[in-house]
Amino acid sequence: MASSPSRWITTAAGRTSMSSRSPTTWPSSSTNRRSSPDCRREHSGACRAPALHEPADHRWCRNHPPRAGRASRGPRLPGDDPERPWRSSAVREALDRGEIPSEFATLRAEIVQRLNTELDELDVLVVHNALTLHFNLPLTAALWMLADRHRARIISWVHDISWLNPIYRPWMHEGEPWDLLRRQHPRITSIFVSAQRLEEWNQLMGAALDASHVIPNGIDAGTLLKLGPRATELNDRFGLLSTDIVMLAPVRITKRKNLEWAIEAAAGVRDSGRSVQLLITGPPGPHNPRSLEYVADLKRLTERLGLQQSVRFLFEEPSPASSGHAVDAATLSDLYMLSDVVVLPSASEGFGLPLAEAALLRVPVVCTDLPAFREVAPQGATFVPVSEGSAAFTAAVLRAIDSPPARVRHHVINAFSWDHIVAERLEPLLTSSS
Repeated sequence: MASSPSRWITTAAGRTSMSSRSPTTWPSSSTNRRSSPDCRREHSGACRAPALHEPADHRWCRNHPPRAGRASRGPRLPGDDPERPWRSSAVREALDRGEIPSEFATLRAEIVQRLNTELDELDVLVVHNALTLHFNLPLTAALWMLADRHRARIISWVHDISWLNPIYRPWMHEGEPWDLLRRQHPRITSIFVSAQRLEEWNQLMGAALDASHVIPNGIDAGTLLKLGPRATELNDRFGLLSTDIVMLAPVRITKRKNLEWAIEAAAGVRDSGRSVQLLITGPPGPHNPRSLEYVADLKRLTERLGLQQSVRFLFEEPSPASSGHAVDAATLSDLYMLSDVVVLPSASEGFGLPLAEAALLRVPVVCTDLPAFREVAPQGATFVPVSEGSAAFTAAVLRAIDSPPARVRHHVINAFSWDHIVAERLEPLLTSSS
């Protein structure tokens, strides 16, 4: 099973969706797919991987799964028919009163019949909340019946539990079908979105499920940050979102920018035990023929410090997504969003536009203590006197990246990114035999 694409169906209280794809991608759903020659991000040059599917208008590949929660609807269940909305029916009202109407068994049987054929072709059935919430008890009861009949694994994805919610508790009654919401079927695997939900379930059940049963919601940082094609390309190439610290020097390369200090600060970050990327956005200054000599000096320093895979001169990076090599305004904005700290170690300046840009985008700044910089940002930035030297600048950078916002940012990216969750938690769950 692990070696071939899995087919699964996801269902919630009254909603059902089907999927057939590699288990390395997050289960989204659509019943109107066709093969696609390339990933949607490929059109901008951001990705060259072959596309796997095209649900609706969103092409994606193995490297870029679609965002969760954007699925199309699959085949309707009886209780999901807009012409017979079960939530407003006499069935729901009777169940809320603790009564089991005769139509309950009819709805359950219809659901079982419709899902039977699908389950014969599935490896995994993912059930969202329908086994712990009371909004579609005919579906809950049908899933319990199906769990005994089919080889497909059933995974109960638990966000909420009616028996533990004081708002829903008045609608819970003794006996089935309500008791199904607080029982563990031996052939159903329960997965919880948080340790809190797991602990609540263990207390309700008297069970002892461990932390392996917790898979949190995830985030797609690139989508949340609305990265453009060039920034997406750079992120994919250098692994910016998975790097511990991203330093940004949004300047042209000229001697007075004193970029040696930025490179030495990157070495200090690395020596502190963290991965680092230093992005130098600008090209060499066009008016000084010695600028290229300065670039060569910076590269020699980079090599001497062993930072060849950490210091990026973006003017040299090819860009299939756009003409030329320049970082345009939109891409620069994206790079600010991807960065943990802006470094401006200039020996002299007439103005400090990057300070204003970083302040607007709420990115910490470490800069030399120059009148031009003070004029732009009288407070908020970390100022280092030029006379204190490179070591003081490095120390200031290390303090800036140890701030509480920086720590929580990296905790979120490391713990809750879809890349991490899919690779470390979801794929093993879907491809395991039990």
